[in-house]
Amino acid sequence: MIGRLFCVVLLSVQVLASTPKNTIVIGIENETARINPLFDADHDSALDFVFSGLTRFSPEMKVEPDLAKSWEVSPDGLVWTFKLREDALWHDGQKFSAQDVKFTIEQALNDKLNAPARASFEAIKSVEVLSPYSLKITLKAPYPALLDALSMGVLPKHLLEGKDLNTHAYNQHPIGTGPFKFAKWQKGSYIAFVANDRFYRDKPKAQKVILKIVPDYNVRTYEIKNGSLDVALVEPNLVKALQSNPHIKIMDIKSADYRALMFNFHNKLLKSLAVRQAINYAINKELIAHKILHGYGFVANNPIQASWANDVNAKGYPYDPKKAQEILIKDGWELQNGVFYKQGKPLEFDIYAFNSDPLRVTLANILQSELAKVGIKAHAIAKNHGAFEIDKVDSFIIGWGSPLDPDTQTYRVFSSKMDASLNANGWNYNHYSDKAVDEALLKARSTDQIAKRKFWYAKFIQALHNNPPFAFLVYLRYPLAYSDRIHGIKPTILGHHGARFTHNVAEWSKD
Repeated sequence: MIGRLFCVVLLSVQVLASTPKNTIVIGIENETARINPLFDADHDSALDFVFSGLTRFSPEMKVEPDLAKSWEVSPDGLVWTFKLREDALWHDGQKFSAQDVKFTIEQALNDKLNAPARASFEAIKSVEVLSPYSLKITLKAPYPALLDALSMGVLPKHLLEGKDLNTHAYNQHPIGTGPFKFAKWQKGSYIAFVANDRFYRDKPKAQKVILKIVPDYNVRTYEIKNGSLDVALVEPNLVKALQSNPHIKIMDIKSADYRALMFNFHNKLLKSLAVRQAINYAINKELIAHKILHGYGFVANNPIQASWANDVNAKGYPYDPKKAQEILIKDGWELQNGVFYKQGKPLEFDIYAFNSDPLRVTLANILQSELAKVGIKAHAIAKNHGAFEIDKVDSFIIGWGSPLDPDTQTYRVFSSKMDASLNANGWNYNHYSDKAVDEALLKARSTDQIAKRKFWYAKFIQALHNNPPFAFLVYLRYPLAYSDRIHGIKPTILGHHGARFTHNVAEWSKD
């Protein structure tokens, strides 16, 4: 660890030695494989630097115009007409136009490309260019999440038409219409950007920004303290180590990001409703939120709890270890020497977590301890990415959550049509299938009336409670640490892994 830390610090010096004072260095956890909005599942920070979409989000998560100046929708919700900006330029100087939007959507829906973004555009029937700066999108059915989907970055047709977007060098050297131009990518180390002086909104206040890849939270905290990083998300348990420093500020930011224990329905034991209900009652979520997250979180009961679509009257699974045991006994399990058995077999399974994520490892170990108290034998196993397949293990400490439209991370995660073993773009890794859930999600994503959507999302939440795919644990809040030399940071609601904490980076400045 000491050798690794020395290398990282040495690298910091090497990176920062050549950067001017108007350069902001931001620490990030994960490095993307391709800087291309079609392929990014977690909305990587680099995309917000290089690209812009037809829409964007205010800090309050309200949809605002971006490359689109305005739009109109037909009374039946099927035809959307957009008027586009005429002053936007690609980073190579070419003019942005409606042809670029049509090209991008067609690539998202390209069967051969099979991009993860496809799920967000499947409701689109056709895209018609009306003029260089206006276009019409016709839907197969009303899809209220369309404006959210159109916040995805637009791609340049003049550079990518006829190319294989899966492998094209553009993914490593992107050109967009966003506030910053791509400058350099040192794999495993950093990605550098320079201000787009011809950005159609105000010119970015910082001349240069570096996204530095620092996966280890401890190293990230160390580099905030020594000045190698200007801004970074840090672990709640490390906040105290920074608060005493008068030159470091901490911003407590809300998120829609939750953690849960995912049950694999291909596992006969965990497919049992009684077992899943017992596990839910056996977990002290309040303990996790207050003791493990040091107050930077709250109890999770469903996947859209941080959304306008949440049902405040929905049922949860309160901590009730006695009830957990009663459910198992009623289901035919017998407690022998502190462990439940049925037909000679123990109630035993594995809980997997990525060893690169300290919180998930901690959660796996806590669940092992909590479940043991009621007679369930769980084994916490921490391994690195690639060492196991999420959809094959007994259970997994999973994380999801988006502050965008509730459809964004419900349909792809819980619909049976999105089973990851059947659909390459599906995020239903636990092979969950429930008719009531499928119906509610389909109805909720295909009506444009808020009241009806709320009705169907309430049905969805109830169906999840009746047949739980996960044991929902906690929602996270994120401590953002930054130098007192940095100005202009605005809080918003973050997504999975703290996505969007750089949402207004063009407004950041450095003394």
